[in-house]
Amino acid sequence: MNMKPLLKIICVTIFAATLLHSCNNDVFISNFAPSVNEVRLSENDSVSDISFEASNWDVMYVYFMDSNGFTSEIRGNIYDNNGNLIAEDSQLSFSDEKLVKMTISHPELKLNIERKDGNHLVLSGPENMDYETKRIYIDVGNMYYREQISVDIESSSRYNLDSIVYKLNPYSFKKEAYKEKKVLNFMNLTNNVSTFDIYPFKNFTIDYHFVNYHEWEDVLTEDNLKIFGKNPPIVNVPVIGKYEVPIMSEVTFPLSASVNSLVLPDEMLEIKEIINVSPLKQNICAIECVYDYYGINFRIYASHPVTGKKRILKGLLDIYIPQSYTIEYGQETDVNIVS
Repeated sequence: MNMKPLLKIICVTIFAATLLHSCNNDVFISNFAPSVNEVRLSENDSVSDISFEASNWDVMYVYFMDSNGFTSEIRGNIYDNNGNLIAEDSQLSFSDEKLVKMTISHPELKLNIERKDGNHLVLSGPENMDYETKRIYIDVGNMYYREQISVDIESSSRYNLDSIVYKLNPYSFKKEAYKEKKVLNFMNLTNNVSTFDIYPFKNFTIDYHFVNYHEWEDVLTEDNLKIFGKNPPIVNVPVIGKYEVPIMSEVTFPLSASVNSLVLPDEMLEIKEIINVSPLKQNICAIECVYDYYGINFRIYASHPVTGKKRILKGLLDIYIPQSYTIEYGQETDVNIVS
């Protein structure tokens, strides 16, 4: 019997087994498995140090997942191991050559994700401004295998407002920026001509918006203001003075996403028009109001009573002020009286 082919097969088999064993150290999940796959963080339990059995892993993906299994990537600011910002609002990217840290940049969530070394992933500094616990996912692994780590972040206590500072000059201005229409129905159920008074400006107000949408991006969002909770702080706001420029005032509004309104000056509210309606007729008219726009930049300074963290939020206060009106009178029609 020729032993050379058999000996060759045995040698190849031993070599393959040795190669496979050496590959295990770098590839297979049993060698880099994280110490935990579920983490829960809060402002009182704010650090989790996840250890790994080997260093052949990377952070592959940080994301939300909805009830249908669809994912959405979470982005953040990326820092090198010296704390220098190297990417802003970017996806997470670790490498063996440059160990880096990600700080999640999300209106409601804050979390630091840092690979301290090849065997440790540290999660720290959690903050959740939603009113319920939020879950994010971190996929770790390599090109051959991944594992998922779920991270629950409990709802955090709220920030205190330190101050709000408006930049009154320069400000934005646009004449006749916006129009609003109101419809009024005047009905005469008598057998005589009736005269109705119309006070056009009583149908409109000066409107203030802390939350708005400009140039394809939100300047300040409702989610941003969740840092103050469900009872927003009360702040002073500017008004447009007699020289038609913004000045600070004693007027106050809640710092919220709701539209706040001021009544117009008496001299505008007293402006009156008259409409006569024939017997048993009605007239539907439309009042169109033209608004001027003022935009005032501001900054909100806030601090957290437990962690001591500071927040600065930038915003643009929109003020819409009625300036003029037109009335479009309709045709008289019969009144339909239901007996």
